[in-house]
Amino acid sequence: MNIIGDKIYIKILFFGTALAGKTTSLQWLFQNLVPEEMKITDRIRSIKTSFGQTLLFDFVPIQISNNIIIRIYTATGQDYYTSTRKMLFEEVDGVFFVVDSQKKELEHNREFVEEFNKYMEKIDELKKAEIIVLYNKQDVAEVYDVEYMSASLDLQQYPSYPTCAVSGMNLDRAFTAMISSLLSKIREMKGN
Repeated sequence: MNIIGDKIYIKILFFGTALAGKTTSLQWLFQNLVPEEMKITDRIRSIKTSFGQTLLFDFVPIQISNNIIIRIYTATGQDYYTSTRKMLFEEVDGVFFVVDSQKKELEHNREFVEEFNKYMEKIDELKKAEIIVLYNKQDVAEVYDVEYMSASLDLQQYPSYPTCAVSGMNLDRAFTAMISSLLSKIREMKGN
């Protein structure tokens, strides 16, 4: 958490494979969960490829109180932007690890778990961050259930939710859990 003057800036990152649903999750949250009075901007800032995938990152700030601003990013999932993803983990307070639950994506998800674990070893802020796993695309055919994915990817230590980014299934619960945890950390900081 960055404290500048009387403002506290929280950074949340959506991380996961290409086309896992990171941008769609952020769009659903911004359009359906964030009240208008908390929106600092009217839209998510994105740079897209010619075929609609996120290039570098998406970004949107929201203000949840007079002195607390949450900056939310999505990291691109394309393999050739690994260095960009690493930079986005710096000064992160919360991570939504978005797993594509489709059976055909299991190995690709494993690669991202390995990448995430490397970041966890090297980036101090990440070691203290809140991590929530979103097992996305639970609405499509040929998916693994959460229990199988969690065990296969060795992500059981993190809170998790089965989600559908298109419909918003459980995104509200996951986002509320993340914000509650981060606000608790702020209260602890103020108490010390």
